[in-house]
Amino acid sequence: MGDIERPVGIAPGPAAYGSDLVVDLLRALGTRYLPLNPGSSFRGLHDSLVNHGGNRDPQLLLCLHEEIAVSLAHGYAKGSGQVGVAAVHDLVGLMHASMAVYDAFCDRAPLLVLGGSGPVDPALRRPIDWAHSATTQAELVRDFVVWDAEPATPAAFVADVLAAHRRAASTPRGPVYVSLDAGAQEAPLPQPVPLPDLALHAPAAHLAADGASVERAVDVLLGAQRPIVTAGPMNWDPAATPVLVELVELLGAAYVEDRNGVSFPTVHPQNGTGDAGWFERADVVLAIGVPDVPGRLRRRGRGRASGPAVLPAIVDVSTGHLDRRSWSNAFSTPFPRAAQLLADPLTGARQLLAALRERPPDASARREQVVAQVSAQRAARQERRDALQITPARLVAELWATVRDVPHLLCLRNTRSWPEGVWELPGAGSYLGHSGGGGVGYGPGAFVGGALAARDRGLLGVGIIGDGDLLMAAGALWTAVHYRIPGLLVVNDNGSFYNDEPHQAAVARERGRPQANSWIGMRIADPPIDIDALAASYGCWTAGTVTDPGDLAGAFAKGLAAAQEGRLAVVHVRTEPT
Repeated sequence: MGDIERPVGIAPGPAAYGSDLVVDLLRALGTRYLPLNPGSSFRGLHDSLVNHGGNRDPQLLLCLHEEIAVSLAHGYAKGSGQVGVAAVHDLVGLMHASMAVYDAFCDRAPLLVLGGSGPVDPALRRPIDWAHSATTQAELVRDFVVWDAEPATPAAFVADVLAAHRRAASTPRGPVYVSLDAGAQEAPLPQPVPLPDLALHAPAAHLAADGASVERAVDVLLGAQRPIVTAGPMNWDPAATPVLVELVELLGAAYVEDRNGVSFPTVHPQNGTGDAGWFERADVVLAIGVPDVPGRLRRRGRGRASGPAVLPAIVDVSTGHLDRRSWSNAFSTPFPRAAQLLADPLTGARQLLAALRERPPDASARREQVVAQVSAQRAARQERRDALQITPARLVAELWATVRDVPHLLCLRNTRSWPEGVWELPGAGSYLGHSGGGGVGYGPGAFVGGALAARDRGLLGVGIIGDGDLLMAAGALWTAVHYRIPGLLVVNDNGSFYNDEPHQAAVARERGRPQANSWIGMRIADPPIDIDALAASYGCWTAGTVTDPGDLAGAFAKGLAAAQEGRLAVVHVRTEPT
């Protein structure tokens, strides 16, 4: 990627314009990439990226839509562990990007979204600037970012971008938005503006719980007869997994994963994921970094029932109310807590583990029972292999068999139809999870960002994406091909926005109306979209559309070989809706 879009005829030198300062600061902060869709409101920044910074660290990544740019930064942030950075054009670009910003907010992903605004001086505005600027541009996203600013001078650029980056990376993490005044971007610096000592502006230390809360949590856990442990994404940090494993083993508990994330080894003998009955039998649930605890405990279904009438005692280790905003109802379901550790999830888990080591429970018999139950659960679980049609379970099993011996990062996967226990994931950070906010169209950009982070780590980005998700932002494929980002992306094409078909059937059933009509307004057919040809038009390696289950292994093997040669390989598979 280093040879792509190399500028010519430039000479290194000190910052001469306001936007040069922003590029220097981003480089000092370790920013490697800046996905964007170009816009005149940050034409000064664009010039500085290319002709001052040499289009390196950060390197701009051209995206075909602002939503793709922010989703790409989102996936990159999760895959790299760094703050993702993107740029969007004034009001209209921010409107395009707003769903992706909301996804990052719900996902607690650290993003710095830059925009252009103004100019604040009306005398500098072109006619289009009046239509594309606002008195407070950040109002568009203020309710779902953790901080925003609209600096109007070069010195303020430095102060506010630095503060925003620090806030995005501090617990509780999330997206921030800074709009840079277009006039100040383009104006020459009257005098040098030094960058501050970044060591004095490091992200805040992780929050830790008070000792009394830790002891209360230990008391509750020691009194449990049927404890369950469940965790959130844990900032996609592999360091979380050994802490969770020791907690589970020490408590003799079963562990249950959320279908939208992975933080625990798939093959661990106490991993009971896939059996909703664990929560129903539990008397105490230790929830670590779970954004929506009542939602985690609720049995999956299409109805509007509120969940179990009686909740188990809950020990909640999270940042609690600190990342809630009054505008959105996301993750605000009230629930009783037997104990609460208000802390960064991993920090709180480590505190709890240290306290339990001092007061270890006698849990050997319970542990043996859990291991036996999990073993029986796995023995009863059978993969469905239909001779005539390809099921999502068959697709996953065949893809896993293809990549299991290849160092890879699972950037995307199907959720509702994911067959538990097939893909052996080692724990946190091995799967990047879903969008956070449930916004369809997240997947393509996020896959490219995750695959970029994977490539820089010596891994191969692998993903499974639905046809509806892909078609909303398929232009992300071009960005991956253009910047030589390798990956293996499998399209799980059931020819429908199928997630909503059962919803329509449920409503019709409740109203005594024909359920047979649930497909109307859902099916992507007549004509079917040739996704293989679409991917090929963006420059992807393609295998042809796979319709026979017997052809899956061969198509995946060829796709893997192409990806290992540096291509973005797209394998289009027609699947049976389930």
